[in-house]
Amino acid sequence: MNGIKYLTLRFGKLVAKNTSRVCRQKSLREMSSMQNPPDSELRTQFTIPNGIVGQPTFHTHPHLIPHGHLTCGITQMEYKERREALVSKLISEVDNVHRSHVIVIPAARKQYMSDKIPYVFRQNSDFFYLTGCLEPSAILVMVKPANRDTYKSILFVHDKDSHAELWEGPRTGCGVAATLFAVDEAQPVDNFNNFIHRTVASSKPSVLWYHNESPANPDIHETVRSSLRQGQAALEDPQRALHQMRVVKSPAEVELMKETCYIGSQSVNMAMACTKPGVSEHAISSVFEYACRMSGAEHGAFPPVVAGGPRAVHIHYVANNQLLAQRDMLLIDAGCQRWLYNSDISRTWPVSGKFSKHHRILYELVLSVQKRLIELLGEQRPALDQLFDNMCRLLGTSLQQEGILPKNIDANELIGRAYRLCPHHVSHYLGLDVHDAPLVRRRVPVKSVIIFGITGIYIRPDDTTVPEEFRGVGIRIEDDVLITDGNPVVLTDACAKEVNDIEAIVGKQNI
Repeated sequence: MNGIKYLTLRFGKLVAKNTSRVCRQKSLREMSSMQNPPDSELRTQFTIPNGIVGQPTFHTHPHLIPHGHLTCGITQMEYKERREALVSKLISEVDNVHRSHVIVIPAARKQYMSDKIPYVFRQNSDFFYLTGCLEPSAILVMVKPANRDTYKSILFVHDKDSHAELWEGPRTGCGVAATLFAVDEAQPVDNFNNFIHRTVASSKPSVLWYHNESPANPDIHETVRSSLRQGQAALEDPQRALHQMRVVKSPAEVELMKETCYIGSQSVNMAMACTKPGVSEHAISSVFEYACRMSGAEHGAFPPVVAGGPRAVHIHYVANNQLLAQRDMLLIDAGCQRWLYNSDISRTWPVSGKFSKHHRILYELVLSVQKRLIELLGEQRPALDQLFDNMCRLLGTSLQQEGILPKNIDANELIGRAYRLCPHHVSHYLGLDVHDAPLVRRRVPVKSVIIFGITGIYIRPDDTTVPEEFRGVGIRIEDDVLITDGNPVVLTDACAKEVNDIEAIVGKQNI
């Protein structure tokens, strides 16, 4: 088992080891053959401007970004190729190929928790996927005239402003943005209103591609809508095409996912090591977050679930404010985000460090089902909905064999009982968002993608349909899995999940 080998029980040593591993920017355990393009090849095609801009570059942050890359692990060329692929995909989806196409992809805007106090900014995933730009309220526009084979890319950004930068930090500005982000042109955000009205009005017949539902930046929403009305263009949504692209990860994205999954795995191991009776759920949550941040993650992927005892039957319990008791099982569902890519891991372990008889029965039952589902991903490449059906069938049969569910019920009722005890889907895609590419349907057979596979069981304290000794416990095991042409690769394999390995880790470190 890799978890024991990788776990260093002295907290400082673990953090130092992980940080060094991340900063070297090397592939983890040789699970990918991605090679960075030679520096000479990068220089002949693109340039990363020297000096301070609105986000880290390899000039200013060589410990974060390799030479020649726009963001960690990803080159300007890859972002440009994504834009080209999207334009081609959108044009092919429209019946009338003789139309002009105007594609508008906004960045996220800043959000405020109270007057002038912003939340930590998080870029819109679709915008970042196409640009690598981390600045708020920017706008990517791509214009493909009907009578041309090429398109033009324009990036609208906030221009340089010494007063604003005094408070908020450096901006890239229009003078540098086109070069940095490898687009054809950069303009101030203030020009967007006139530009979009003029472009849509003069491009007839045309299609305006814009995600109209839950807009990323409400500040420009009415501007886009009014240009649509005045220009009489057809409105189409580019998001489905974008999600179909995003669900299949490039070699560079796989490398980034390996890093965030490794950091998350080691951080869960550290949370196990610091678990003892009397410690609070909040303290364990803090250990996980600290280990993630010290190892190179920017922040958590989502509010973590740290649920002791019967609180684990509430699937999205995030209060994390109780003390852990000797007889409790502790369920964690947590992940971290590094360069916008996310991990998502669940583990369950005994607070005492030793599984009780009945807790072990439930845990090994869930673990065996989860392992079988990962095998099925490699053997059959089933659609995720089919994998969910398999989970319910396997879980129901296993519960019946252990005497937790009665033997005198038919197959359909057995599957229904299993679903009642595990009322969430078995899997979702993972990447720039924790629930990545949600518009890609789960009934489509999986390709070379990263997904997460989860199996769980949640038995309420008052559930009289199961024997009393199994009530009031929630168990969840979740791994992040890369589907390849060969066997599936568990990217979170460094996180302990075998019974013996868990018992060897829990409680071995003081907070």
